Amino acid sequence: MAMEWKLALPLHPEYRTLPMVWYVPPLSPIQSAADAGELGSNGILPDVESLRIPVQYLANLLTAGDTKPVLRALKRMLAMRHYKRAETVDGKVDTRALEEVGLTEAQAQEMYRYLAIANYEDRFVVPQQSS
Repeated sequence: MAMEWKLALPLHPEYRTLPMVWYVPPLSPIQSAADAGELGSNGILPDVESLRIPVQYLANLLTAGDTKPVLRALKRMLAMRHYKRAETVDGKVDTRALEEVGLTEAQAQEMYRYLAIANYEDRFVVPQQSS
């Protein structure tokens, strides 16, 4: 998630420390943006800038104020949602959003598997108990 898809970001990198925990910036509830009439260019999903959690706030929290990595991660997650929505609701494959953010269909399918329908074992690494 951090290296290949560039979704996960370390918590405020500073003091020359290596990140041990990585965070995926949250997509705030899309329904609230849709109810407010802030739909994006596709007319269905909102633009990243109109989500409820401000991008600058996430950037201050995760990337020391740099909004570019946060915007890239959020745009990639919205592109994956747009792709999967077109596939399941409209019954057709629409790769325009994926192409805009530099993702392939295989990457979007894998992202969907881990971010939307992953098992407990895939989401968390739980240490084994010693006996």
